[in-house]
Amino acid sequence: MNTIIDYNSVSVAEIAIEHPSAVSIFNKYHVDFCCGGKLPLQKACEKVGVNPNVVMEELLSAEEKSIPGTIRFDSWDTALLSDFIVQHHHQYVKRNIPQLKELIEKVCEAHGETIMELASLKNSFEALSQELLQHMEKEELILFPGIKRLFGEKKIPVDNTPIPMNLQSPMKVMEDEHTHAGDLIKKIRSLTNNYTPPPSACPTFKVTYKRLQEFDQDLMQHIHLENNVLFTKVKERLSEVIL
Repeated sequence: MNTIIDYNSVSVAEIAIEHPSAVSIFNKYHVDFCCGGKLPLQKACEKVGVNPNVVMEELLSAEEKSIPGTIRFDSWDTALLSDFIVQHHHQYVKRNIPQLKELIEKVCEAHGETIMELASLKNSFEALSQELLQHMEKEELILFPGIKRLFGEKKIPVDNTPIPMNLQSPMKVMEDEHTHAGDLIKKIRSLTNNYTPPPSACPTFKVTYKRLQEFDQDLMQHIHLENNVLFTKVKERLSEVIL
């Protein structure tokens, strides 16, 4: 890794793509490698108030240990990657939203009068839930089928197909919605003190924050795969078609 990483030229998205073990480290320090993935490592760390040297040391250590279970998603076919995002990340979101809503409701009922931030947490998660459910439906019904069609054709007659123009617009909308979802999850982190329950927290309170943190980490990987891997492949293909 030390022959590739450069504070001033290599983006955190590139690091996350080429070295998947970096994802858990970026999540640990809340370094934005998805929506803000175009920033170089030093600037991305400074943006969240983290010492880039500390992060760099952990990245190098993780690479040296060759942590198992890491996958190079950039080598995947776009159809396979689209299906994985739907089957793994979309299904995770759909399964966990109602469970988390129920947990947050219980915590609000028990502690809402003494912990004022819980009402805002409930509202923020509700807004994030609505955003994600609508967002995923558009991807599954419009964008991902279009991507499969784009890559399914061996030779696309530019004059006779609307695919390039049709994909540019929904892809930009998805990227904008990713940014909004990222802003909401950052607000949730702030409201929960980075998912740190108070010392007197009951077991349900602790479980709720732990589940929210897991939801956060899954969402960061989810957005990263779309913004920095899948959409990058699509943009490269569209540039070839248009040329």
